[in-house]
Amino acid sequence: MYDKEHFDDKHRRKQTVTLAIKLFVMRIYHLRYHRRYLHIFIVFGFIILFYLLLKQMLPEQYEPTLILDNERHLFIRLFKENDLNRKHLRPFRILSGSLHYFRVLPQLWSDRIEEMKRAGLNTIETYIPWNLHEPDRNNYKFTEGLTDLSSFLKLIHQHEMFAIIRPSGYICAEYEWGGLPSWLLQDNKMRVRSTHPGFLDALKKYYSVLLPILSEHQYNRHGQGSIIAFQIENEYGSYGEDKDYLRAIHSMYVEYGLDELFFTSDGARDLSRGALKDVWATINFQRNIQENIEQLMVFRSHHHIMITEYWTGWFDYWGGKHKTGSKAAYPAQKFEKDLEEILLNSKYEISINFYMFFGGTNFGFTSGGHHFPSQKYSPLVTSYDYDAPLNESGDRTEKYFAIQRIIKKFYELNPKLIVYNHRRSNDDTFEIIETKPSKKASFGKIKIFGYKTFEQLLDDDILTNKCEIHDGPLNMEQIKINPQTGTSASQGFIVYTNNNMEYYLKEKNTEYHITIKSIADNALILANGKIIYKSLCTENFIRFDLPSNTKNFTIIVENMGRINFGPTLDQSRKGILDKVLLNDTIELKTWTIHTLEFRKGMSSITDWNHMNIEEKNAEKIHDLNHGPQLFYAPFHIENEQSIADTYLSLDSQWTKGVAFINGFNLGRYWSIGPQRTLYIPKELLFKGFNHIQLFELYTYGKYVQLVDTPVIDA
Repeated sequence: MYDKEHFDDKHRRKQTVTLAIKLFVMRIYHLRYHRRYLHIFIVFGFIILFYLLLKQMLPEQYEPTLILDNERHLFIRLFKENDLNRKHLRPFRILSGSLHYFRVLPQLWSDRIEEMKRAGLNTIETYIPWNLHEPDRNNYKFTEGLTDLSSFLKLIHQHEMFAIIRPSGYICAEYEWGGLPSWLLQDNKMRVRSTHPGFLDALKKYYSVLLPILSEHQYNRHGQGSIIAFQIENEYGSYGEDKDYLRAIHSMYVEYGLDELFFTSDGARDLSRGALKDVWATINFQRNIQENIEQLMVFRSHHHIMITEYWTGWFDYWGGKHKTGSKAAYPAQKFEKDLEEILLNSKYEISINFYMFFGGTNFGFTSGGHHFPSQKYSPLVTSYDYDAPLNESGDRTEKYFAIQRIIKKFYELNPKLIVYNHRRSNDDTFEIIETKPSKKASFGKIKIFGYKTFEQLLDDDILTNKCEIHDGPLNMEQIKINPQTGTSASQGFIVYTNNNMEYYLKEKNTEYHITIKSIADNALILANGKIIYKSLCTENFIRFDLPSNTKNFTIIVENMGRINFGPTLDQSRKGILDKVLLNDTIELKTWTIHTLEFRKGMSSITDWNHMNIEEKNAEKIHDLNHGPQLFYAPFHIENEQSIADTYLSLDSQWTKGVAFINGFNLGRYWSIGPQRTLYIPKELLFKGFNHIQLFELYTYGKYVQLVDTPVIDA
């Protein structure tokens, strides 16, 4: 359709441009009589052209999104439709929650983020585990499954949330070796979290891959990302005070393009040890709010107060009691009262991150352990429910509703502090949205169909890796499962076998014993294929009798999780860590070593031995006297609508081992509790054929169960 007004405007613009060109040409023509001015004009033009070219060649300078003043205020620079250059500073309060993308299936990331936003949060915080993204040296994983970090960060942006990232090599987090990759321990002189060249060189190489990815997702990249802050190290003050090490990390961040706000976080007693002079210092704690805040104020009185970790609950150890608080029970009522003090009644402006908001699950072999100088080694359970506001299956708990109520009151008092990550110029609002708990399913008893003996498992080239050594034994980290790439064993089980014991046991009427001064963690000892000794992870030194007729002698060692916190981080090697001595004098050096890491091949196992337990013995506990076995329990789901989250329940017939659903490693189970069920997300189930597998160490039964209610506090 013809638009005369539009045509006239276009015609007028064309006339204006034509007139400007004519005037410019006439000016040049006139200046030919004034060569001096012409030369100046030409030089000036070249200067402008050079400046424009240089500006294109130099990297763009980005300003941090968060601004700290010296009066304890926090401001944010936002890209808005009416402020694309971010000239306007807005008061801001970080209301954040911890969500570890590596503890929940990627299919559920979006749901967890949205639920956190519905609680009133504006920010998602996460660690990045080095051992997840570089499981083997120079083998980087960032593009699929739990490792797809970019997809997670994009989801945060799509949900209009901000992000705080904690990418230090060490993360703690009750995670396997605090997120550090076990291959670092191939260096016998390794000193992690230090300026030890072997550590810093490996960290920098990892950062050369990771940090450019994070750089692209910073908010100050024209609002295309969500990241507004980065942590330097993690509670470093509880471990050391090497400022050169902290500055080295700071330099790497800058070198690889991170330019949003940096911060450190420590407990109240460790603030000075873990902080840098010109870096935002924040605090971690639970309860005793005034005391902890005042200690931060004494240390840094002029900066905005940030609680980087306000612990919503606590974690559990195998064999311990279920905990809801770090020192005592922390029910929702007390939690809400404390949160009220922080956000509504404090004389200070305080930002907060709830650690954890959603805990999730330590799938596979990812749970860590603690080992303090005055205590024995204590491994952590598979569930990381943490008594968090969202429980392990993502359902709201009473602590969720407490946060939601307090934040709603906070926003009613401070409506201008409702801020989300988008470009719309209108003011944001917050409304409470009700949801229902996710559906849970009970599939009842499932019969064990078949099993594989321990010998059959060791003969499976897909499940195991095998090597022969003559100067052993070696610890797990020294065992090369791929000599070409240098890949070493890191998780699961190590099996040491000596098939030449007759050479040493020539005197049949002599008593023999074996001594191993250092071993980690659980151990099972077999002589001629029969179990003769068992030790627990709390026993580092073992000594046992060996029958004089022993021909072959096997030591099975289970890695229960490397230490994730404390001064003994470097003492995290697994397997046999010292000499194996016969009668305290003869060193056994020749071994056949198998590693059972269960990384692949679980769904391809066939030719199961048929299990035949009569119904009258169905309740009986059956001992595994000849070593661990792998059990197989297939089942069918007829109706797709009946697929829902469920829990694997193992009664007292099953003692200790690892469970799999359709080939996916759910994690460890142990009858000593407090966790007695394993969470199975519905995304791991299929319409039709499904199967459960159990690698059991000690005892077995006829059935397992899938129930609709978790038991993590037995």
